[in-house]
Amino acid sequence: MATAVPPVPSDRVEPDGRRGILLMLVGLLLFSILNGVVKAQTELFPVVQIMFFRNFFAMAPLAVVILWVARPGVLKTRLPHWHLLHAVIVSGGIGLIFAGYQRLPLADATAINFASPLIITALSVPLLGERVGWVKWAAVAVGFAGVMFMVQPGGDVVRAGALFSLAGTVLTACGTLAARHLSKHDSTMTIVFLFMALSSAMVAPFVVAVWVTPTPLQLAGLVAMGLASGGAQYMTTRALYHAPAATIAPMNYSKMIWALLIGFFAFGDWPGPVVLAGSALVLASTWVVYRSEGRSRTLKA
Repeated sequence: MATAVPPVPSDRVEPDGRRGILLMLVGLLLFSILNGVVKAQTELFPVVQIMFFRNFFAMAPLAVVILWVARPGVLKTRLPHWHLLHAVIVSGGIGLIFAGYQRLPLADATAINFASPLIITALSVPLLGERVGWVKWAAVAVGFAGVMFMVQPGGDVVRAGALFSLAGTVLTACGTLAARHLSKHDSTMTIVFLFMALSSAMVAPFVVAVWVTPTPLQLAGLVAMGLASGGAQYMTTRALYHAPAATIAPMNYSKMIWALLIGFFAFGDWPGPVVLAGSALVLASTWVVYRSEGRSRTLKA
């Protein structure tokens, strides 16, 4: 059995489940916007080049925060092997998901990716020893039903793109569990910055082989995507410190809500009754988890 490592994070505050949920929701909003940008960029650039810009330039806002806060040894860790494992898993998952979006209709890819909360909830019990009550299991099931109701994926999903999406979903779910474990020992800044640095280093050799030179405007877009990713990654990772993985998992369904709102305000697209009904189920599952986390915190007080 591995020797327990004492917690050494430098940004400890009392965990707050509701704060974790809100951080995750805002982070997912940013990622939803960024995913639309990535979808457009996959038509112009190789996946690994997009990943490199996403991760490398995400370090810039994080570095500013590190220098501003100036905590001694903020990036030190006693779990370097876990950080490397986390970077490998998540980088592979992101690459596979991006590849899936290139090859699948959006509805099918979205439906497959939303299996992540079920995977996270199921694996958080044996891998992290977290307790998952029936309320959270029910919320996950209801949220997933709502997403399936909205996207209505086609029956022909056994394709290369589907396999990429499914494999990427499993890997990113495992990466979430690894981040949850790391959050008990290292600061959020340590986890996010080391992930971005390690992932950039791993992807860089492949970028050289497939590099496509962007125009000045395209370059600005790639850099902006990376900068925004840094903030979004920090929020979603910080959320895992405040709340268990099973609590955070159903929040992933909110990405469908963000997509609806962005589509309406940016493009004037009004969803039909089927999508609105599915959205109601998603909102209900998210609210149930938020309320249950609030009651749990009250009982502990």
